[in-house]
Amino acid sequence: MSDPLPPTSSPATDTDDTEEESALLFARCSPATTDAAAKSKSTSGLPKDGSPPNLPSSHLAYRHLVISLSTSCIIGLLLLFVGRWVYLEKIEPRLSAAAIAAPSSASTAAASPASVSPDTKLREELAKSAEHIAALEKQVDVMRREQLLMQQKTRESLENISATLKIPELAPAPGAPVTSQPGTPRMADMKPQVTPTQEEFIQLKERNRLTQYADEAIATGQRRPVEVLVEYMRDPQLPHLHDAAQAEYLRAIRAIQLLQREDPGYRLPVAELFKDGSIRDEADVTPAALLKLLSDYKLSWEVRVRVCFLLLSSPLPETNAQLIKSIKEDPSLDVAKHAQLALEQRVKKRFRLFDIPAIEEWFQSQGK
Repeated sequence: MSDPLPPTSSPATDTDDTEEESALLFARCSPATTDAAAKSKSTSGLPKDGSPPNLPSSHLAYRHLVISLSTSCIIGLLLLFVGRWVYLEKIEPRLSAAAIAAPSSASTAAASPASVSPDTKLREELAKSAEHIAALEKQVDVMRREQLLMQQKTRESLENISATLKIPELAPAPGAPVTSQPGTPRMADMKPQVTPTQEEFIQLKERNRLTQYADEAIATGQRRPVEVLVEYMRDPQLPHLHDAAQAEYLRAIRAIQLLQREDPGYRLPVAELFKDGSIRDEADVTPAALLKLLSDYKLSWEVRVRVCFLLLSSPLPETNAQLIKSIKEDPSLDVAKHAQLALEQRVKKRFRLFDIPAIEEWFQSQGK
């Protein structure tokens, strides 16, 4: 068998193939044609109707999630900024104004019982109690001030009444009763009218004065307050004060008897008392010089007390008389007490303290 012959083409077909090859070669050498070819290759995978390519579902879900989160964040930020602006511009000014205008008591009452702690309630009650106590103290101070003023006025009135009663010119003169005929006019007797309450106030005032005299005698050791008490005891016009004056007198004398004002180690300042330098120690002082020091009331009472002790061994006959004089006249009760102690040791006889009538009676009996 003979081989099959290739198909023969027509001359027209060969001419067309030659032209196509020439055009293809020209297109490959041209830049514009190259760009068009690349573009045609890149778009060759797209559908011809212009629809998007068929991407995977996971890629689409991821993109949707990102978009949703971004949108939520943007909306949240917008709401946050809007809320803050509304609070700062609208709500906060109203709250500040309400807090300034409302008193503290209203705010405390508006608070709920559950939100207030027991300590806070206790503090509030204590604060209210303190305010109430302060108000009461002010009222008490005012009442005390008024009471003191009233007492002062009453005291002044009683002193005026007491002074009036003691004026002898105002007392009615004793005389025969004046008889008048019926129908004859006469002047009424002038007598100060004192109520029982006023009399009681006067007596209390005088009793307080007696107590002050006794206190002064105990505190200072002076004789003058005791002499005033003795005058009250002997005043016939004040019989209602005799017992009170005697009680205060005994209280003052008892205190003087028990008190020890002098220093046990005290010695005479001979350098000051005897400036001539002739005496250097108190043992060298003569009895006559001691009696002279005892009668000098300008010296310190401690000097006279020490002189009374040094006169125990004095041989002078006038020593007892000088000691009795000190008991009666020395302005210091401490000196008078030590003078009586020295006299008792010298004569070996005891007397009641400041019993001057008994001492004088004994001294006169010794002279006989």
